[in-house]
Amino acid sequence: MLGLGGLAALAALVVLAVDPPSAAALAATTPYPTYTPNDPQAVVARVARRDPRELALRAQLRVHPGRVDLAVELAHDDLQRARSLSDPRYLGRAEATLARWWGQASPPPDVLLLRATIRQSLHDFTTARTDLEQLIARRPSDGQAHLTLAVVATVTGDYVAARRECAAVATLSAPIIAMTCNAQIDGVTGKVTTGRASLERALADPQLDPALRDWAVTAVAELAVITGDYATATRDFQAAVALDPGDAYARAGLADVLLWSGKPAGASTVLAGYEAIDNLLVRRAIAEHAIHGADEAKLVRAMRDRITAAAERGDRIHVREEARFTLEVEGDARHALALALENWTVQKELADARLVAQAAKAAGDLAAAAPVAEWVRTNHVEDVQTKAALQ
Repeated sequence: MLGLGGLAALAALVVLAVDPPSAAALAATTPYPTYTPNDPQAVVARVARRDPRELALRAQLRVHPGRVDLAVELAHDDLQRARSLSDPRYLGRAEATLARWWGQASPPPDVLLLRATIRQSLHDFTTARTDLEQLIARRPSDGQAHLTLAVVATVTGDYVAARRECAAVATLSAPIIAMTCNAQIDGVTGKVTTGRASLERALADPQLDPALRDWAVTAVAELAVITGDYATATRDFQAAVALDPGDAYARAGLADVLLWSGKPAGASTVLAGYEAIDNLLVRRAIAEHAIHGADEAKLVRAMRDRITAAAERGDRIHVREEARFTLEVEGDARHALALALENWTVQKELADARLVAQAAKAAGDLAAAAPVAEWVRTNHVEDVQTKAALQ
């Protein structure tokens, strides 16, 4: 269930191969105006200070451009930044760093893993899977590759392959990793109770690695959400955020549960100061819209600007966030449904299913949610929100 958010957090802007759209074409297709500052002193964005270690590594790579170890280390760092900041531009930087090997059919194994991870992060699941299968054939004991392939298989609905990869992870990694890997599949295949019980038993171990504990606690919270147990989900998401305040995925989960529990003001407070991350900005905009808060107009405008910027880049990574904003803030259920269905063709996590079902219900067109309804029936999905919207 965590898919790209949770599984991929532990497991690890692409240049489009088309001409960029003209300004006139963008003006005709972009629903929101772009922003051009009039004041040359206006602060458009704040950029983090460069890491001296990174600068030193890049200097070495310029002198020794064939040092794959340096390129891999730098690309890995940018992947971590892309995840923590939910900023796809760092994916583009990672790809650029690996450019010397990127187009090779069989690049060095570490490059192959990073290329697959970047492609998966960009929702290019088909080529990511091809890369991972090649890597596993070359390096069968690579637990990271098996885990990342489990992510891809889970997100694309291939649960047989996902189970197989989780089984491989069980022989190569700490038991809690395989348990959490399987729990994500349990969450979308009618085995929520089993998955949750196994994780809760594992979490009873006081010696558990803190990073793995954070991941597993978040997974338990997600499983609690499926059954509508928001009290437990709130407690566990709060625990995950306390363990790692920089865990944007857990923070987003906590905000969601507060929103669904009728506590939008609490959700806004949890998200305040984290608006640089798209999936946290959209949730705070929703929360402030619900309470008509002081920051509502500013946040709504910021979210519209993000959507415009993504459209100009040809970035469709955050279609889920755009659909949710369109439904819950803009109130355009028909457009939100179209976006949610576009997103569903690419990834099939519970959050995606919920969104299709809820947008279809709001648009008065449950027939449009037929693919999700069939997925729910076929996999015995227990998610209370999705099932309620589909009724």
